[in-house]
Amino acid sequence: MSGRPFRPGRSALAELSIDDVAARAGVHRSTVSRAFSRPEAVNEATRQHILEVAASLGYRMSPLAQALRRKASNLVPLIVPDITNPFYGELAKTMSAAAAEKGYQLVLCVTGGEVAQTNAYLTALQGMYAPFGIVAPSTSVDLDELENVALGSKVVVVDRVDEARVPTVTVDSAEGIALAVDHLRGLGHRRIAYVSGISGTYTSRDRLAAYEGLAAELEMPAMILDAGAGPEVGERAAERFVEMTAGERPTAVIAANDMVAFAFISALGARGVSVPDEVSVMGFDGLELGSRFNPRLTTVRQPIADMGFIAIDLAEKLLEDGEARHVTLAPDLLIRASTAEAPR
Repeated sequence: MSGRPFRPGRSALAELSIDDVAARAGVHRSTVSRAFSRPEAVNEATRQHILEVAASLGYRMSPLAQALRRKASNLVPLIVPDITNPFYGELAKTMSAAAAEKGYQLVLCVTGGEVAQTNAYLTALQGMYAPFGIVAPSTSVDLDELENVALGSKVVVVDRVDEARVPTVTVDSAEGIALAVDHLRGLGHRRIAYVSGISGTYTSRDRLAAYEGLAAELEMPAMILDAGAGPEVGERAAERFVEMTAGERPTAVIAANDMVAFAFISALGARGVSVPDEVSVMGFDGLELGSRFNPRLTTVRQPIADMGFIAIDLAEKLLEDGEARHVTLAPDLLIRASTAEAPR
């Protein structure tokens, strides 16, 4: 027989258990369990021996099994409505980095915008002893529904909720719209329109209200090209734009988010309208894609990279003292090629 150490094949690896490690290491199975889940309860030399044996066998204890034994885990759900929207992709990327730095493992959960699916994820993760959850909703979060879910009282919402009873982190939408309007007026634009494209959220209402309030304050006509939602919003807004007479058309348009701005600019281009020569267009998000779009998108940038760290910090503070804190971040302006001086 060969003197080579035992190396289980693929099928053997699938059948390895804690009992196999215990038998090879010459210890009780409970000692192996403690070596993985409660290392402080095992003599260091014994623990190192067990870990070496486990490594030689190719055994790894399941994180879920550890969580169930300890009734605690480092799994944190990030619940988003859609991963095709780059905003949620960028949020997940920064949130994952923030979670890893804090010793957590992020679990990405996609709901399709369904409140029931949000609740289902929170219930499932509660069963895995997640310490808290993070929700980035596309529609208003139903707080009463949330409180009926075990983990619902331990979530942070990335997007402010009216009268929120859970921690929230959001961006000052009103300040962002003011930055956009100031930038466009500085370029000589006086007919500035708005395209919504997001429906049912606090953010949507906040940005639209900010635009309408500024229009009234500046005695500027409030022109809503489209207040709906969905992938067709850019097409609808562009169709309305081209149907206007030259004297009616806005010289600049603010889109509720970058994705709407991209769709609107593309739809205008298909109709022979040049941006920014004939109309300036701004977005709101600051997605990386905007720097590669043609024309490069002028936009109000949200500090997406900060949101992940702040959300996790708020969650940890909630667990410490039960207080629901609310953080509002300041946006800034990214001036690129999609805005120019108003046409003469």
